[in-house]
Parts: sequence; C-alpha cells; structure tokens
Amino acid sequence: MNFFCLAAPSFERVRRTLLAAGVLLLSACAALQSPSDPLAELLHLIDQRLAIGEAVARNKWNSGAPIEDPARERAIIDAIGTQAAVHNLEPAFAQAFFRAQIEASKIVQRARFAQWAAAAQPPFDDPPDLQRDIRPQLDRLTMAMLAALAQAMPALGTPGANTRLAAHASDAAHAAALAPLKKTALQH
Repeated sequence: MNFFCLAAPSFERVRRTLLAAGVLLLSACAALQSPSDPLAELLHLIDQRLAIGEAVARNKWNSGAPIEDPARERAIIDAIGTQAAVHNLEPAFAQAFFRAQIEASKIVQRARFAQWAAAAQPPFDDPPDLQRDIRPQLDRLTMAMLAALAQAMPALGTPGANTRLAAHASDAAHAAALAPLKKTALQH
C-alpha cells in the first residue's frame, strides 16, 4: 500500500490497514512491557519522536514552511556524528539511525498535509512554536535516543534486531499517518 496517497482510500483498505497496524502495535506494546528486552526503551523513544511529528506538521502548516529542511536535517545528522562518539557508537551507524527517524517524521507530516489540504484546513489556533516548544523536545529525545541506542547495541547484534527496529519505525509512522483515517472510518 502506498501511504503517500491518502486522498481516497477505500473503506476496506483502511480497515485492513488499521487491523494490521493494530496487531503490529499490540505486539510492539507487549515487547515494551518486557523488562528483559533491551530494545524496549529505544522503541518507546522512537514512538515519542514520531508523536512530535504532528506538532511539527501543525507549525509548518501555519507558517507555510516546507516539510523538507535539508540544511536543518544536515546539521542534525552532523551533530549526531559528533555526539555518537560520546556514547561509543559508530558515527555512520548513529547517523543512519537518525536519518530514518527524520524520514519517519516526514511521513507523518506529509500525511497530515495531504489530509489538511483535502479538507481545506485553515491555520490552526495556537500551534506549538517550532523553536521554543518543539525543538527542545526533539533535542532531549535525541540525547535519550543516543543513550538508548548505545544500551541496545548488544541486542542489535542478535538475529532480526535491526529489522525489528526498522519495521517498528515504519509501522509506527504509518499508524500515526493513518490515525485521521481511522477516526473517519469509525464514524461511518
């Protein structure tokens, strides 16, 4: 399914996708409750970062700022390369991990923009400020994610761990992008 084309999905496609996303999120929640799972904190932080994508989208919708911000993204990735050494992480690995987080956030933002454009959404009342409210949250999450990534490194060497992280990030981004469709589907 192409999640970038959310204009007119059929009710059945939305229902099947929501069911699949629900099963995946339930299994992720079960993993998060397992104290012996070293990836749990990292997955939790991935979810927190994705949740902020909604606020970023609202701010950019009101300001007219583009979703893509290559200069900002490059600055973040460069800083990750420097900070990775503090956590005994390979800089290229940490940078690739955070590039994936940025891309997942943009999936959420694009989905919201598509939804809002289709609904002729006027500017939001009092969206969070990108500089004052959102970026400090993202900066704190980045530091926490670097620490969690370092803690999870031994577990990342186990079979399927990297795939699990990538799948979780993708599934969570798609589930977040589908949230408005779920609300619409439940109303019909």
